[in-house]
Amino acid sequence: MKKILSLVFLLIFVVSCGDDSVKILEPNVSADNIDFPKEKLKDGKFTAIYRNNTEESVSISLLLISKTIIDDSNSVDFCEGVDALRNGKQILEWTPINYNLSITPETSVLNANDHPNFVSYNLPVGTYILMTMDSDSCNEENYSVFDVQGNKSYEGGK
Repeated sequence: MKKILSLVFLLIFVVSCGDDSVKILEPNVSADNIDFPKEKLKDGKFTAIYRNNTEESVSISLLLISKTIIDDSNSVDFCEGVDALRNGKQILEWTPINYNLSITPETSVLNANDHPNFVSYNLPVGTYILMTMDSDSCNEENYSVFDVQGNKSYEGGK
């Protein structure tokens, strides 16, 4: 009986820790710069630990800008929309995911195992923009655009 219980627990452990690996990305942010490490993600299920190596908290926003993938989205200038959002205007076509999320400086992180800048995502297919909210002007350094190409959670487990 003990062997059977041991095998059941082992099976539960293996199934719960299976190969459904979660990607951990580490975007670097400051008031005027954001560096998202990917332009395309095969799966929208991932986690991020935002790294703020400055002395002050930084506000960022993640928005879905299109429910379909925009061709060559990294060559499109999104500054008009970025400036509008920073000035408190709403863009009806853009859906906020995280709006004005405060990113704590790394020097203030007391426990790396309970990181305050850790965020888990499960994003559907589309094109997204990750932008700083504190910058006075817009340029390609203070926003990053990336595409999510798939998500098994939204595709019925395919």
